[in-house]
Order: sequence, then structure tokens, then C-alpha cells
Amino acid sequence: MEKKEFSSLLITLMSAKLLLSYPLRLVKNSGPAAWIQVIFVTLLALLIFRMTVSFYERKINIIDLIKSRLGKTAGVAAGLIVFGILFLNMMSITRIFPESVQIVLLQNTESDVTAAVFALTILIGAYLGIEALARINYIFLPICGILLIVFVALLFPYYDISNLMPILGTGAFDVFVKGINGLSIFSDIIVLNILLAYSKNINEARDCGTRAIIISGAVALITTLIYSLIYPYPTSEKFILPMYQVTRMIHLTSFFNRFEAVFQFIWSILAFLYGAVYIYLLCFVWQTTFGLKYLKPLIFPMVLLIMNCAMIPESIMEADMFEGIFNAITYPAAFLMPIIAAVIEKKTRQP
Repeated sequence: MEKKEFSSLLITLMSAKLLLSYPLRLVKNSGPAAWIQVIFVTLLALLIFRMTVSFYERKINIIDLIKSRLGKTAGVAAGLIVFGILFLNMMSITRIFPESVQIVLLQNTESDVTAAVFALTILIGAYLGIEALARINYIFLPICGILLIVFVALLFPYYDISNLMPILGTGAFDVFVKGINGLSIFSDIIVLNILLAYSKNINEARDCGTRAIIISGAVALITTLIYSLIYPYPTSEKFILPMYQVTRMIHLTSFFNRFEAVFQFIWSILAFLYGAVYIYLLCFVWQTTFGLKYLKPLIFPMVLLIMNCAMIPESIMEADMFEGIFNAITYPAAFLMPIIAAVIEKKTRQP
């Protein structure tokens, strides 16, 4: 996999959630200072990542690394933990996607129909393989970047700088202590440790991860600033889908006054890519953990498992509540697992 494709893949995985409820979670935590919290957690994620990967010298995924150093039992345990992190990461996207489509575009269509289309799409995408998905993603991601710039420009008349006051929002403790939970947006960085073998060398993998965190952090900063500049606190706490609410403000002409449909189209493509990549990764982790010969026979049952579990929440409100719980579980584990693997690699390395 080329460096640019690897980087764009990581950026998509981390940025897809930014268009869901992530800005809302920051606002609820830090108020008008949500944008400062974004900068803080981005720098923190970058520091943790750079410290962790400095211990890696081999192109080997995190499960095989632990298995080779501590034995098969430890490798299976590590694989199941990584599988759990990926599974919970994907749950929120899978559940909220059909609800968001129904809210924005297809009010008269049952969410079960949209969920079925989503399942079929990610099934086909996962069968294509990770390299094909990375290439598709690399082509599509610049379009998302251009549209983000267009959003920023078109919303300019609605910005109110006074919405960012007081500068520390609900307080420094909320921003810099409680705000650490904002690291959840970077929990997808564990994908790099899973796909290390797909990179050309370890230095290239480090560069890809660094670039992905910086760009995803910049996207998080832009989306959070836009939301905070338009909706004053505490009004900004009321909307479940912040970026959808923001795009509803755009009215170019009387013939084109539903810009949120463009937003939903772009986010749908991102969600399809995210889902397909994650299904492939879940199967890859399961295959690696248990030493299975083939990956593709796992794809269909994995899609069924994900879709059935994701539909347990009965409403988008309940799904949002579960997402908050899942984030609190996954991001510490997603950062700790590579650190633990790095320590094991260093301690057991032959002199």
C-alpha cells in the first residue's frame, strides 16, 4: 500500500465520526472552549503516538508481535481485545447511519431498508480487499476536503466570534482534565498497528500515523469551530447531529436550498468506506488471532453480526448514549494496547 493511500485511509477512519456527534460531545464538555479541547487532545494523541511507535522496529501487526514474544495464549487474548475495540468503534457508525439518512433525505423510507443497503455495500467493499478500498478512498478524500472548504466559506456570514467567549468555556479543568476523553476520536489509530505489514517500512508507517492525526485534528478543529461560531452555548448542546444542523443554514438560491443533502451524500460515502474497511479489519484480526487460512468466508457472518448488534438501540438518542459509553471504553484500550506491545517488544528484544 502506498504511503499516500495509507495516510488517507487513516484520515477517513478518524474523520468520519467528526460528522456525527463528536463536536456535540466537546461542546457538552467544554462549552465555548471546545475548539481549545480539540487542539489539546490532538497534541496529546500526537505525543502518545510518537512515543509509542519509537519502540517499534519491525513491520509486524500488534497481534503477531505479542504472539511471537509471549506465546499463542497471550496473542489470542490481545487479538480478542483488538477485535472488541474495532467492533465497538464500528457500532456507532452502523447504527446512526440509517437514522441520519432517514432524517436528512428519505423521511418516508424505513431505516431497516437503509440499513440493508448499508450492509450490502460494506459487504461488497470488504470483498474487494483493503488495498482496493485504500485506492478508492484516496480518490474520494480530496473531494471531501474541497467540500469542507466550500462549507467554511458559505457559512461565513453566520459566524459570531462572541460565541467563543469566555475563552476557557466551562473552565480549565473541563478542557484539560475531563477533556482528555476527546481522545476517543483518535482511537482508530490502532488500525495502523494492525496494518503495519501493508506499509513499505516502519518509518513510513510512523509518518502516515503522524500525518493522519494532524490532518484529522485539523478537520476536528474546523468542524468544532464552525459549530461553535454559529450556535452559542448552551444552545449548541441541543442538536444530535451538529454538522447536519450547520449545513441546513446554507441557502445558495431558491433552486438550491437543501445543502444538507450534499452533506449527507458525502458522509454516506465516508460511512460506506469506513464500514467496508472495518469489516475487513475485523475479519483480518479474527483470522490472525486464530490462525485461520482464509479471510473472505468470515465477511458475510461478520456483517450479519455487526448489523444485528448495531440495531439493539431502539432510537438515535439511545444509539448516541451507547456511543458515549463505547468511546469511554475504546479510546483508552486503543492507546494502551500499542504501548503495551511496544514495551513487550523492547523488553523481550534480543541484544
